[in-house]
Amino acid sequence: MANYRRGIPASIIKAAFSKAGGRCAFPECQPLVLDNGTPLLELAFISSLAPGSLRYDPGLTPEERAGIGNIIILCPTHHAYVDKNPEKYSAKTLRAIRETHFERVETALSGVESPGTTSRRLTDALKIWEDNRDNSSEQFWQEFLAERPEVLILALDGRAYTLSSRCYVGGKSIHNSGGNELDFLAQYGGNVALIEIKTPKSDLLAPTKYRGNVYAPSRELAGSTVQVLEYRNSLLTNLPNLAFHTPGLRAAHPLSVVIIGDLEREIASEDQRRSFELYRSSLRDLKIMTYDELFDGIRMLASAWAD
Repeated sequence: MANYRRGIPASIIKAAFSKAGGRCAFPECQPLVLDNGTPLLELAFISSLAPGSLRYDPGLTPEERAGIGNIIILCPTHHAYVDKNPEKYSAKTLRAIRETHFERVETALSGVESPGTTSRRLTDALKIWEDNRDNSSEQFWQEFLAERPEVLILALDGRAYTLSSRCYVGGKSIHNSGGNELDFLAQYGGNVALIEIKTPKSDLLAPTKYRGNVYAPSRELAGSTVQVLEYRNSLLTNLPNLAFHTPGLRAAHPLSVVIIGDLEREIASEDQRRSFELYRSSLRDLKIMTYDELFDGIRMLASAWAD
């Protein structure tokens, strides 16, 4: 992705920044602010202007390459991050990030969601799931869920919640360094849920039987469950300090959640199914949900909203 190039009409640049609402397109990004209060943002190109550069698309005309449809507004940090990870951020992915950002800006400006917004967001989330079911990038799923927190509503038993990502549960506050970094912290009422995510490609069970008809949990599944329980312990241990620095934080009886794997594609036999269900049902205060279960529920919600 190229930086600003001369020759882009000032009207296009102005329109691009205006449509972005003066914000970085990445979810939850809080860009640095200059002394005059202007956020530090950069104009970036989804498909580069020059042949041989990142995401160059020979099918675009020169006018299309220099047009607003090929521009995304990013902070310097995310601009550099995208450039360093072109395999994660294709032109298609960047356009999806930008369009979702536009929706967020429009909603913020209007103060209310327009009819059909919820249904459309759920439908769009399902499309992203179908296109990326084999995506093994944990960063991708972290950013996807941060951008579309409504997807997690089924993992939290339908509760209304406020979602924070990349939280520290052993530092000064949930947004400060110095502690254990949790993927997501959902606050609802007088309680919280700690959410640890892996990917749909993460294994649920060991590849071979442990003994008889029994399969052991995979290293990733066992490790992630212990990890989120350790985060829970750290949160409770540090709760007085965290609550002091984070007004409104309450954790009467924290729930731990792990989102991992693809049950439909991995579990083929009744022995595997039984072993998996026995393992996850035996865990106290910890919920394991697979990605396909999560999105099957979202499909039902999307259908209900459409009706």
